[in-house]
Amino acid sequence: MTKATWTRIAAPDLTRSSQSVSVVGPHVYIFGGEIQPREPVDNAVHVVDIATGAYNKIDADSAPTPRVGHTAAVIGNTIYVFSGRGGPEMTPIDEGGAVHAFDTSTKTWQTLTPADPSAPYPAARSYHCSTATPTAVIVHAGCGDAATGRLNDVWSFSPATRAWTKLPDAPGAPRGGATIAHAAGKLYRFGGFNGTTEVGGAIDVLALDAGEWSSLVFGEQEGLSREAVGDLTKGAAAGPGHRSVSGLHSVGDDKLVLLFGEGKPSITGGHDAAGNFWDDVWAYSPATDTWSEVEAGQGPAARGWFASDS
Repeated sequence: MTKATWTRIAAPDLTRSSQSVSVVGPHVYIFGGEIQPREPVDNAVHVVDIATGAYNKIDADSAPTPRVGHTAAVIGNTIYVFSGRGGPEMTPIDEGGAVHAFDTSTKTWQTLTPADPSAPYPAARSYHCSTATPTAVIVHAGCGDAATGRLNDVWSFSPATRAWTKLPDAPGAPRGGATIAHAAGKLYRFGGFNGTTEVGGAIDVLALDAGEWSSLVFGEQEGLSREAVGDLTKGAAAGPGHRSVSGLHSVGDDKLVLLFGEGKPSITGGHDAAGNFWDDVWAYSPATDTWSEVEAGQGPAARGWFASDS
């Protein structure tokens, strides 16, 4: 079993869910989220010093509108935010493919609209997932509007050219609440909620240069539904249990870490009522295609609908 240690950052409580968390240098940047269901809390950037816990709030001009269920990814010193849910009707925020860039050096926002407004771009969505390569932001899946429903597409956005490129759709059912990470030229995906059940039992891999998906299957890929009776049980020894709204992160190029998530949907199938959450952490080795549960001692309480970064 892999071993690790949790360390609590001595920062003030900042209660919310469905927010984004971005690590840039020695600081954590928190944006968006909700306290009451479907009520975005603010559009400030909340900054925490990882070492000391010192806190600062940035109310910057030209900030994106308040939102929940958006994503944020980091390239260099800049945080890139895409879509989410907000407005009076709490629908997916359609901004014509625009990406909001927060420069942590100047503490300013800039809206990057597509250079070619006639070119295709991803549909507005919430509870999607994103990650970044050294030059591009990658967006996957999520919940669109009534017309698009749940999604399974993959898009890449270049901040340098302000252009979107559609990548091959991911395998399996469309879903919200999946999680992705980038390592060594590959995109890794785990989990999600397909509208009926939690998803798991496989980690899907997109080789970005070849444009081809493959899957390491280690168990049944459909998990618990909201009508299921009973509590969460550990998945097969070969890997983590089914889950959505979890976190997946690369640690160097030789390891991925998966943590927490919702293992049984809430009775409403949404984030306005709690489901059953995992409190475990798993490590995945791309070199050997193997999972190992992480022994980390006392750590955060079980949770889903949270935000994390590495």
